Amino acid sequence: MKLSLTDQLIVVAYLAAIMGIGLAMKRRAAKGMSSYFLGGRRLPWWALAMSGSSSYFDITGTMWIVSTFIVLGLKGMWVHWLWGFPITAFYLAFMGKWIRRSGVLTGAEWMYTRFGRSRAGDTARLSYTLFAILTITALLGYGAVGMGKFGAIFLPFSPFICAVLILGVTGLYVVAGGFHGIVRVEIVQTIILSAGAIAFAIIGYKHFNSAVFAAKVSGNWMNIVPQVRPTELQGVVAGGTDYSFFGALVAVWVAKGLLLCFSGPEQLYDFQRFLAARDARDASKLGALWGAIHTVRWPFAMAIAVMAIMGLGNPALDAALKHDPETALPVIIGAMLPVGLVGFMLAALLSGFLATFSSTVNGGAAYLVKDVYQRYINPQADPKTLIRASYLASSLLIITGIVISYFGTSINTAFLWIFGTLAAGILPANVLRWYWWRLNGWGYAAGVFGGMALSLGQAVADTSLFSSPLPLYIGFPVIAIASTIITVTVALITQPTDMTTLEKFYENVQPAGAWSPVHQRVLGRQPGFKRETPFSLEALNTLLALVGICTLYIGTLYLILHRQTTAFACFTTTVIMCILLYFTWYKHLPPHTLEAPEDETATTEETPATSAIRSAAN
Repeated sequence: MKLSLTDQLIVVAYLAAIMGIGLAMKRRAAKGMSSYFLGGRRLPWWALAMSGSSSYFDITGTMWIVSTFIVLGLKGMWVHWLWGFPITAFYLAFMGKWIRRSGVLTGAEWMYTRFGRSRAGDTARLSYTLFAILTITALLGYGAVGMGKFGAIFLPFSPFICAVLILGVTGLYVVAGGFHGIVRVEIVQTIILSAGAIAFAIIGYKHFNSAVFAAKVSGNWMNIVPQVRPTELQGVVAGGTDYSFFGALVAVWVAKGLLLCFSGPEQLYDFQRFLAARDARDASKLGALWGAIHTVRWPFAMAIAVMAIMGLGNPALDAALKHDPETALPVIIGAMLPVGLVGFMLAALLSGFLATFSSTVNGGAAYLVKDVYQRYINPQADPKTLIRASYLASSLLIITGIVISYFGTSINTAFLWIFGTLAAGILPANVLRWYWWRLNGWGYAAGVFGGMALSLGQAVADTSLFSSPLPLYIGFPVIAIASTIITVTVALITQPTDMTTLEKFYENVQPAGAWSPVHQRVLGRQPGFKRETPFSLEALNTLLALVGICTLYIGTLYLILHRQTTAFACFTTTVIMCILLYFTWYKHLPPHTLEAPEDETATTEETPATSAIRSAAN
């Protein structure tokens, strides 16, 4: 497909404006590490929520969502438990404030607050850092695969060349602007992306014809209830996944999603957003808004799927869609929209890609600079040196993502390895770190290193030993159970984390679960100590938010399909959950706190974190 001159000018003007905003933030970002990676912890919560939501709305992931709806129908919604799509329910209920109270710069540095600065804590930090870098580079490669496929529809180049061009040009503002530039750019991107998604959802809604659609799909396409072996999915293979044993896959997807939600954001930009919040109250609120803004992605994806299924009236394009459903998003946009609107939609979708891409690069650079360069290579580095190292780290990550994309062909295959096989190895340790006091740095590191080795081993076996990849419902539980055994065994045969570290962590973060020995020690010093919010109430809020978010997202899917009765039943449920949450969650949010400004000159690895000055201001 060829873009008209008008569409080309719209896209070029948009990219120029975005890069201008990012480059304009260079001076502010260069103040120091906190400014470059966390915006000095002075960015408003709603801006961080908009930034986080647009970071989740990437082109590659949306192309994958569309393809799952085309192949599986509404049952495709179950697949998205794999990346924990309702995780914002956990963010708003308790996880957001737990993260913010740690007050560190990266998720790896957080390990010191949990395991101390002993060799065990340092090993845990190293394991987390290596896992973070591995996953982030894989995600950049996965994103580049999708971006290459997307660009190749409109540009006269191969997918790889398209990925090089798009990532290379947009990488300039990411490297220079830091977190300040990213968040400000993503506010604009969220507005454009949401407007484009809503506009296309309306087009899809109007385009839908129930009679034509029913003739194109099976009778169970609109049935969201999972079955063990759905008749219509027997022998269906897409993106390397055989969906015949659908019930087993659903069990793994949901289990993995819940583990991810309870473990909190892992190594990605999610953690960074909550660390950048002003206080625990803002961290909770941004988690709620994050989930609400993300709603527009679902009707947009369903609208694309509907148009792809109904057909474009062009035999060549219809055949291309049937051959590779992952290309449905760019093909539909190019074929169904008039001149001018194509350019606008491309700009909107580029917003989603840039948001994810920039956040991933910035988050990955934080680990390379703070947790590798400063920790092991140059502990006494001054702020200017660290900023230059940040530029270099960001550039290296972009180049690595491009290189990985050269070898990738399927979005689904890459996604399943990152969020399925690799996650199986590291999730047990990441869950236990919040809820079990006896987990120490040695146990955590053993679980993560062992899990990474097992996941990489399966990847090698899938390509060199097995005739076909091991199904997720076999590989995931085996790796997860093995990682759990390694984590618990090593933790129990080694010395526990010192009580001083555990008491401080428990008092500041206020986690839940098996913390009785630590709780008793804290009560011995502070007889009146208690958690700000009982975990029973936090659990209730999680359940209410989980129901509200799921019904909101699913309701938009039914709306596009003209199932208004079901859609409005879902929306009514969401409204009821929101009313309940006002009384059980919002009225019980922690008060605002005031903190001393970040000291941008105190950047050596030995410098303790700036102490918090707290006051009860609501």
